[in-house]
Amino acid sequence: MRKGLPLLLALLLTSTAPGARAESLDHAELAGLTRTVTEIEARLRDADARKDDARALLTGRFAVVDREADQKPPAIDRIAAAGKLHTVPIDFMLAQLRLQTGQQFDSEIEKAPANRAAPALFIRGGMMTLDQMVDEATKAFPGALERKAGKIVARWPIVIWSDSALVIERRQALELSTENGAFILNSGLLTVDHGELSGSQGSNPGLKTFRPFVATAMTGAVQAMGARFSHLGYNGAGSTSGLSILGAALFPSKIPSHVTDSTFDNVSGLSLENTRGLVVSGNHFSGGTGPAIALKGVTGAEIRNNVIIGTTEAQAIDVQNTSSSIEVAGNILIGNRGSGIFVANATRDVAITGNLLSGNGRGGVSVVRSACVTIADNVVLSNSQVGIKLRASNGVTLSHNDLIANAGAGISIIDQEANARVVIDGNAFSANKSGIHGGAASEVALKANDFAGQSPRLLDGEFAPYIPELLHIAASANAAATALTIHANTSSAAPADCKTGS
Repeated sequence: MRKGLPLLLALLLTSTAPGARAESLDHAELAGLTRTVTEIEARLRDADARKDDARALLTGRFAVVDREADQKPPAIDRIAAAGKLHTVPIDFMLAQLRLQTGQQFDSEIEKAPANRAAPALFIRGGMMTLDQMVDEATKAFPGALERKAGKIVARWPIVIWSDSALVIERRQALELSTENGAFILNSGLLTVDHGELSGSQGSNPGLKTFRPFVATAMTGAVQAMGARFSHLGYNGAGSTSGLSILGAALFPSKIPSHVTDSTFDNVSGLSLENTRGLVVSGNHFSGGTGPAIALKGVTGAEIRNNVIIGTTEAQAIDVQNTSSSIEVAGNILIGNRGSGIFVANATRDVAITGNLLSGNGRGGVSVVRSACVTIADNVVLSNSQVGIKLRASNGVTLSHNDLIANAGAGISIIDQEANARVVIDGNAFSANKSGIHGGAASEVALKANDFAGQSPRLLDGEFAPYIPELLHIAASANAAATALTIHANTSSAAPADCKTGS
């Protein structure tokens, strides 16, 4: 049985399939789906493309990716008071960066500023637009900022203090000088409202790996709408990742952060840590090392309708380290080096719904050492390795996903604790290396799944002996209502409590 299954027996499983998907996926249909994904990627390849540019192709099996209703974008906040421009010593500013970002601080960053004797610009006391800042700096601090080729070039680092804001408005562009070691430390409010924030080309003589970045810490917040970020970030996730928001439990921000309808072109990533109530929606990420969006210790976040294409080193979306109440919905994740979505390390209460994941180097979705995760209505197509992989996780429900032509199993469940429970309900399997693979698994309940297009292997690993029982249920009169439970837990094994968070 493990080496193959006659197609005639596989067709018996059609009776358990959910509605219109209850049909075998032949070679022509698979080729058609592959062509559609290639066309989706082509339409979204441009850095300024948005999910809407591929909407006409989100039909048939891909229609689930377009179910997310358009939501009104969050409002941009404003600070009434007028800010003032001062300076602070670079050593003080670097000490603040070290204090506010903790272990995420790169100790070698002190090598980046070209002139350690020069100060950093310091905004405090209220709001200042980019034009206001350059006008003040030109009068009081020559050499700090320069108007050049339609941009404002910052040669000194910039500090936004907790009582202040910097606003980059439409048709305004701030370029942080790589050569001079410029970056932004924000403990107030940074607003990019249809403006541009970038790093310059070139290299830094003091720190070869340096690229400019924006680090928001403690009480700080970032609000970006229709913005463009480019050539920012180095040294992985954390404060130097490109655009980061690093909160602190004792100093929560009073202003929510949100990034919507913006472009991230050659930005290492957007890092969110120890903060809450975030919205990241409608953005385009391309050309970065990744993770494109990284969450650590985040409570309450909406990651919706983003396009992430071609991370070069890591996954597209990374959710880790006790993050909770996270929604990942309607995103298009194609051709990334790591997993499309990676959830790990005591993360819980995560909903992954209506995403398209294709061509990702380490599979579609991976869930490791986490609980209370729902993965539903996703199209997981032609990923390297496994479509959806669960490891050492409990209280996971996989429902109505299309798992098609993945290099490994459509679903893999391994290294489970004795009392763990997984529900696999109403999914469609087609042309994966195998349908469902099990290794050191605990309780897994299979119900109303469609294996009609899955050949030759339906169940693999330690699940292979259950193939006859699966076929028997498929041929029965009440197949859609009958569950096959593999490795049933004892009645005394309490399920994961996904309501109280305990």
